[in-house]
Amino acid sequence: MEYEEKNKMLDVKKHICPTCGGNLIVNTERQMYECPSCGVTFDYDYFREENVLGIAAQALKDNEFSSAGKAYDFMLEKEPDNFEALRGKSLIAMDITKIDDIRSLDLYSKINYESAIKEIDRAIESSKPQDREYFTIMKDTVDAGHEYIDEKARLETQMTERRELQDRLSEITKERDTVFIYSSSKIRPKKAVLLTIFCYILCCLILFLGYKYVTRNPYSKAEDLSQYETKQTEDSDVRFDYLKNKYHHNDFNIALEELSNYTKYQEALEREEQRKIKYDDWEKNHKPSNANLVIILCAATVIFALIVFILFKGGRYLDSEISKMRARADEQNDKIKNSEERLSDIKDRIDQNYKRLCVLTRNK
Repeated sequence: MEYEEKNKMLDVKKHICPTCGGNLIVNTERQMYECPSCGVTFDYDYFREENVLGIAAQALKDNEFSSAGKAYDFMLEKEPDNFEALRGKSLIAMDITKIDDIRSLDLYSKINYESAIKEIDRAIESSKPQDREYFTIMKDTVDAGHEYIDEKARLETQMTERRELQDRLSEITKERDTVFIYSSSKIRPKKAVLLTIFCYILCCLILFLGYKYVTRNPYSKAEDLSQYETKQTEDSDVRFDYLKNKYHHNDFNIALEELSNYTKYQEALEREEQRKIKYDDWEKNHKPSNANLVIILCAATVIFALIVFILFKGGRYLDSEISKMRARADEQNDKIKNSEERLSDIKDRIDQNYKRLCVLTRNK
């Protein structure tokens, strides 16, 4: 008999008529369950409030959200403004088992925000006036958590953009600093000017020496006659001895050697005479003029100035880009700072709301 009564109660819990198997409906005015098929009625006493809420609370604690939700729904059909049932449904909508979990910031990246807000709005609308503050604070906490997730995502995006800006800024700074003539951490502007002047003077000196070398007289180098003159002196002594003794000895080798050295010396003298003539002719036909040298130096000056101008112009452009990027980086830093402050404020807001919810819960 007791077993049959228990099964009967379970059927009624499921809103199934134990007599005909039809679906029961709740008549809130008569405080009864009615079967529209066979007309059987069941009193609310079959389900005392404490029993239903106890079953729901235990199911919620065991993470049996489906069972807990059905129990809370049954309770809300009987008593639409029941605080425990409304709170339980709100917790289930947030996928948490206790109100303490609302402090976890990781929670808000996992819950279905729209579903949770919808359930909490229902609780606010259905709750008693004295309970509405609780659910209003709960909604504000979920809103704060949603704002926290959005702000955190925004902060991560801003930090990524800042890292990209810093990397690009570092690249441009290195690119600029490789142009030492413009700017560098090692070569300051004053030293850069001195370096520029030194490079220009060195360039002009090289051009001057190169021009002089190219335009020199090709016949300016005289032949060295000293070796022939020394030999000729020696040959004179030999010739003297030879003439002195030529009738006493028939040594023709000395005579031949003497003749050869003398011939070489005479040929060298002739070449030197020819060189002098050619030297004079070349000097006459190539009168000294520095006009070409001036033109070359002027062209070099223009080219050097153009190079310097390009370097300075490029340096100024890079400096402009660096200034813009630094301004953007500073702006990004301000945004990051504001986001961090915003996150801190949201955390404080969630903590304060949680403490207030705990106070309201103790007062129930």
